[in-house]
Amino acid sequence: MDQSTVLEDELTCPVCLDLFRDPHLLPCGHNFCLLCVRRLKRQAERGRFRCPECRESHRCSAASQKNFKLANIADDYRLRGQAALSRPQQPDGGPPATAKTPVSVPCDYCRPGDISEAGKGEPGAPGAGGEVVFAVKTCLKCEVSMCQEHVKPHLELPAFREHPLTEPLGDLRKRKCPEHDEMYRYYCMDDRMCVCNACTIEGGHAGHTIKTLKNTMKGLKGILETQLQKVDRKLSKAEKTLQEQKVEEQINKKFLEDSDQRIMTVGEELQVHLEGFLTALRDCTCSQESECGPNIQRNIAKVTQDHARLQDVHSRIQNLAQENDPFRFLEAYKSSSKNFCRQLKKPLFYPEYVGVDTEGLAEALEVKQDDFLTNVRSCISQFIDDICPSVREEPDTGGEEDEDDDEEDGSDGDEQEEEMSGEEEGIHDLESADELYGEEDEEEIYSN
Repeated sequence: MDQSTVLEDELTCPVCLDLFRDPHLLPCGHNFCLLCVRRLKRQAERGRFRCPECRESHRCSAASQKNFKLANIADDYRLRGQAALSRPQQPDGGPPATAKTPVSVPCDYCRPGDISEAGKGEPGAPGAGGEVVFAVKTCLKCEVSMCQEHVKPHLELPAFREHPLTEPLGDLRKRKCPEHDEMYRYYCMDDRMCVCNACTIEGGHAGHTIKTLKNTMKGLKGILETQLQKVDRKLSKAEKTLQEQKVEEQINKKFLEDSDQRIMTVGEELQVHLEGFLTALRDCTCSQESECGPNIQRNIAKVTQDHARLQDVHSRIQNLAQENDPFRFLEAYKSSSKNFCRQLKKPLFYPEYVGVDTEGLAEALEVKQDDFLTNVRSCISQFIDDICPSVREEPDTGGEEDEDDDEEDGSDGDEQEEEMSGEEEGIHDLESADELYGEEDEEEIYSN
């Protein structure tokens, strides 16, 4: 997590969710804005109120001390943020902003031109001196963007409590119904498009099944959660297979090391007379390593590719699932959902068993053994017994179970792919968010 984000979280009041303003310390040790403390006392019953953090009860008459150090830190952080917003923004032609990149939107209440012409701008006030003051929030109900100063009524007054606030939006036309000039607040499940309040009453959507954008996003996130679970399962299988291949690699290396050690022991016993035989033995054992090593490396490379691909899909789905803005979520979902399904449908690579062919090696060594004198046969036989134990059974990789799981995932992927393909056919523009559900997904969302 970014350090600035951690610092901002620590400097945020838990009640108003804004940076601390005149923070006061309660007896329990938690800090809140002075206005928030007063609001808690006004709403208290029987002369006592509870701390929103630890739920400890305090008397309304109990004095709270101002936390001067915390107040100075919060004010300094606020000034730094305002200074950063006032800097020139990136010119056109730069890299496109992501969904999490804040948009530089001027405050609708601060009019630098009007204030400078009238000559009434107070020093330090928003818009004074003709500078551009950028908004920090946009009210979707009032359809205005507000700076840090003008957003206070929306955060403090009860009249604005139900007004939805979002990150600054530069152009609200994409979120407005072109027919009624109202904000999109609902989603028509029958026509698969965003609609306004008037559309649900007098438009062609009267009598249709209507859901809020938030509930629509919730239903789609349920689909993403299912896909995320499938990715997690496949990631687990890929990691397990990768670990097994690495173990096989170590076994193969250890086999080569043990073979060399045994060969050196036999060489010491037979000395010069067995030098040619030792060369043959070494060739036999090295040939096994040269045959198994590249195969294992290829298997590891393919499994690593599967792991990296699934890790990328997992990260992209998780980032999309964390999007809280319904409109941005629907836009991003339409552009990436089909790719998610296609990636999930791809089967994992399950390598065939690769190991040392001990039986073949034993036969090769026995052929070499027959060429030598009978007085060294016992020594060579002992060497063969040491280097070639009983053949290891091929481990059960659970391939059949994985194939069954892949078939199940594949069938699910086919259904979701059909749903997504149906979605693409009905999409006319990004604002309508059409064709986001398949039939099965809609039935699940309707039941909720």
